[in-house]
Amino acid sequence: MGVSTNFTKTRITTILITLILTVTTVYGQTYEPLDLAKKIFGKDSLPNIDNFITGEYKGRPNGQDLQSGSTIKFTLLGQTEKAAVVGMTILDSLGKGLDTYLHFEKDTVWKISAFRALAMTGIIEQVKIELEKMTLQQVDDIITKSKKKKKDDFAMFTSRDDYNFQLGNVKLTLELDDNIAKHFVTNQVEFERLKNLALTQLEKEKVDEERTIKLIENLKADYQKLFISSVSTGGYELGNCINFLIGGMVDNSVGYIYVKDKKDLPEMNPSRIIMIREIGNGWYIYKTT
Repeated sequence: MGVSTNFTKTRITTILITLILTVTTVYGQTYEPLDLAKKIFGKDSLPNIDNFITGEYKGRPNGQDLQSGSTIKFTLLGQTEKAAVVGMTILDSLGKGLDTYLHFEKDTVWKISAFRALAMTGIIEQVKIELEKMTLQQVDDIITKSKKKKKDDFAMFTSRDDYNFQLGNVKLTLELDDNIAKHFVTNQVEFERLKNLALTQLEKEKVDEERTIKLIENLKADYQKLFISSVSTGGYELGNCINFLIGGMVDNSVGYIYVKDKKDLPEMNPSRIIMIREIGNGWYIYKTT
């Protein structure tokens, strides 16, 4: 009986070793998502890259497409048994850069499936340039003209505070994730105060996760000082989170979310919520596409 049991154990062990060796032979080597990101976007090309790509990602862009002299920083944003997201910040020699997000799937090995970044930023960049180059006299002239318009007529801005909000808002929308996190930390006391007031309002509201509910609209002047466009909860994508929206274009948005219970944190995916980055104490940065 003992001999038979030992034989069975030995056979199972042999089968497992054979499977592992087969995977290693086919793919040459296996990588965790963070390591694979560094391999694909490193200075040297990955010779067997086809073994580590799937879905819409066909191997480009990769490290060979990055501008010479670029600095790259990788951050693991989340990893489960079958999916992972790695943030990749690309900086030029002047420190200007772009945040991108690499989505991974696992079958036998980890493979990169999608490359994402906040879309439609060109229009926002143009708005920023136009607002930045205005003189104070030009700002005041527009404010004066706005007061003569009819109620429903469009006005670029109606006060100095409105101008400051719009400029600060587009700049924050375009900032690197590190700086978006720093903005929160610098103003954390006020963010916490507004979040607590939003939670108090929610206690009196019937929450429908599929319907967006605007919160603390009476404090619009307060949250606009933080360059936040709106505060809300609900909706099919962010659910029970408190959403402090910064901005964006159409469905391509960036903001902060507060999650009281981590189980309510949405899942990242390449077709909608392309990134979630933890700041701490229930707060996160998010981006959608």
